[in-house]
Amino acid sequence: MTRGSIVSLGIANPVFRPNADDEGVYDNDGFVDHEKVEVGLEKPADTEKTAEGANPAAPAPPTELKASLNLGHAVSLAVGQTIGSGIFVSPNDVVKQVGSIGMSLVIWLISGTLSMCGALTFCELGTMFKRSGGEYQYIKAAYGKLASFLYLWVCGVVRNGMGCAAIALTFAHYFMDLFMDETDPGFTVAKKAAATAAIVIIIAVNIWSTKIGLWMQNIFTALKLGALTVLVVMGIYFLSIGKTENISQNWFKGTTIDFAKWTNAFFASLWAYSGWNCINMMSGEIKNPTKTVPRALVLTNIIMISIYLIANVAYHTILPITVLTNERAIAVKVGKTVGGEGVWGEIWAVFFGVSVAISTFGALSSSLMGSSRLPFIAAQEDMFPKFVALIQVKNGTPIVGLLTMGALATFWVWPTDIGGLIKYVGFLSWAWWGMCFAAVPLLRFTMRGFPRTFRVFLPVTGFAIIASLYLTIGQFVASPVPCLGWLAVVAVGVPIYYGFVDPDNTCRTWMAWLLSKLSKLLKAEL
Repeated sequence: MTRGSIVSLGIANPVFRPNADDEGVYDNDGFVDHEKVEVGLEKPADTEKTAEGANPAAPAPPTELKASLNLGHAVSLAVGQTIGSGIFVSPNDVVKQVGSIGMSLVIWLISGTLSMCGALTFCELGTMFKRSGGEYQYIKAAYGKLASFLYLWVCGVVRNGMGCAAIALTFAHYFMDLFMDETDPGFTVAKKAAATAAIVIIIAVNIWSTKIGLWMQNIFTALKLGALTVLVVMGIYFLSIGKTENISQNWFKGTTIDFAKWTNAFFASLWAYSGWNCINMMSGEIKNPTKTVPRALVLTNIIMISIYLIANVAYHTILPITVLTNERAIAVKVGKTVGGEGVWGEIWAVFFGVSVAISTFGALSSSLMGSSRLPFIAAQEDMFPKFVALIQVKNGTPIVGLLTMGALATFWVWPTDIGGLIKYVGFLSWAWWGMCFAAVPLLRFTMRGFPRTFRVFLPVTGFAIIASLYLTIGQFVASPVPCLGWLAVVAVGVPIYYGFVDPDNTCRTWMAWLLSKLSKLLKAEL
């Protein structure tokens, strides 16, 4: 590849300005100067209009996307983006952890409610900080540059790669189930090889042409929704003909009273709700976002909760709980059960296997593309090496970020399994999301004068904060050693920040001080 085929769009010190009309209230780092807000500083003279019109010396305003989406558009897009591989793999883990149908449905209901509370909380933060970066920008504003770097270090390097690996393994499991039995000795290796191949193919396709990637995404979304619809219809059919033996018992019989296991169940169900904050990311394209975005968030989560509860009832109606807890490709098992032992059983099994595998392949494509943006943004803000912000001119893709995320996802495919990945992605995600939720009341105190077009009801945020604490602490109780390992990963980021990132050169200052003291103490020189 020639040098001219790639350019870097990163800038040395990107200035974050959520609202161009409030230009006068920001300091040189792009954050609010509270004194200016509180005294109502007027805009600098050079931003005022001249007699001929706008000041010709002022920079042209950035191009903005047209606000063309109404409430219905926003809800349909959000539902399509949220439904992913989780509903085809998570019901197995949820019921395995809690032990009963009734408790598993309670977990799904609470998880949906938590997702809605988190989305509403993010809605306030999203209206304050509109620059790309999401959680990174929220953490930076509330806790400072070190905390924001640690978020990038942990989530950009570890969490996102693990999340993509989990989706790749889900695809590979359904794909290989079409050719091999799960009990075959070589199934695990074949599955991991297929997951690796999927990652490589997607990275290559997106580097070659983003249009092809988007075209594939539309087809995969249709297959995903089609498979889920057929699953629900099958469950309704079973109920209509009176086949209720699998759900006729006490729904809460066998419930496990183990809060550590419940934590794992929550992580599995919350994995299916991933994407609950996607509406915030497209708020600039929504008409009247102050009213439409909160309504869309509530409606989307009500729809998602309803769909997932119905889908789980369908699973439990068709499959006995003992079968459900021992099957990873549960949609394929549904097809075999409904169709019977003959040809129809194989046809339905192939239908579900192909539909889920292809749709999950599409989810992996969008996840790899989305995850590559975080290292890219980090490099733009001088948090990661500058070359990570390289953009391929022809297709406009962050090629180094994409290759980096592909390598990380491939690394996590081999030493882990789907359940473990989902659990630790959930732990890392909700630990940082809890900090974002806590940023809302904190910023209401530290940035009182900052304009907010939406203010979340604080008890909603309080529930999200408490739930995040429960999930984080519960995972520590359930798996203390791995969680301590993740804390060590976070701790490693501290010297990296002070040694290579800190703009104030704190590490160099301390090293110079230490050198001076040691020189005097030892009576030595360089």
